[in-house]
Amino acid sequence: MKVVSSPLTRPRWIRWLEYAAAAACVALAAPVVKTLWTSGNWLVWGAAVLAGYLLADLVSGLVHWFGDTFFEEDTPVWGTLFVGPFREHHRDPLAMTRHDFGELNGSNCLGVTPLLACGQMLRDEAVESPWALFAMSLLLFFSLSIAVTNQIHSWCHAPRAPQAAVWLQRRGLILSPERHASHHQGGSRDAYCVTTGWMNSLLDRTGVLREGERALQALGVPVTSEVSPP
Repeated sequence: MKVVSSPLTRPRWIRWLEYAAAAACVALAAPVVKTLWTSGNWLVWGAAVLAGYLLADLVSGLVHWFGDTFFEEDTPVWGTLFVGPFREHHRDPLAMTRHDFGELNGSNCLGVTPLLACGQMLRDEAVESPWALFAMSLLLFFSLSIAVTNQIHSWCHAPRAPQAAVWLQRRGLILSPERHASHHQGGSRDAYCVTTGWMNSLLDRTGVLREGERALQALGVPVTSEVSPP
C-alpha cells in the first residue's frame, strides 16, 4: 500500500466550494424551517427530529466503516478525496481539530445540499399533507445532522470543546469522547457512528458490518491492507 504521509494540497477552488456549500445549506434550510414553524404540527416535528437524528447516526457509521475498510489511499480520485482523510484520522486523531470550518464541514454540507433542495420542493405540499410535512422535516433534520457530524466528531478529540458541546456530550445528545474512545483502541472495528453514537450498539451487536465486509469482498471490492480479517 502506498501511504499518503503528508497533507494533500487543497486547491483554492475546493476551499471556496466548501464555504459555498455551507452557505447553500443555510439558505436552503431556512425556508423549510419557516414552513415547519408555521405549520404548528409539533408531533410531526418531534417524530422527524428523532428519525432524522437516528438515520444520520446510522449513515455516519456506514460511511465511516466503508472509508476505514475498503480501498487504499492511492486509489485514483476516491482514495485522495475519501479514503485519505479517514486514514489520516487514525494516524493522527487530532488532525481534524486543526482543520478550519470549511475543510471540516464543507464536504458534508455539499453532500446534503441536494436533499435540502428536495425539502424545498415539498414545501407547498407540506402545508396540506402531514406525510409531506414529515418527509420534508425528515430531510431537513437528517441533512442538518449530517452537515454537523464532522464538527461533533472533532469535538470528541478537541483538547477543549466549547461548553455548549460539552453540555450536549454529557447528556448523550451528541457523541461524547467516552463513547467514541473504543473506536481508537487497538485497531478496534466497532463504534463507527459519530453523530450521537446511539446506533453503535445495534451495528456492533448484530455484526452487520462484518457481514457486509464479507459480502462486498466477495463481490470484488478491495479491502484495505490496514484492516485485518474479521
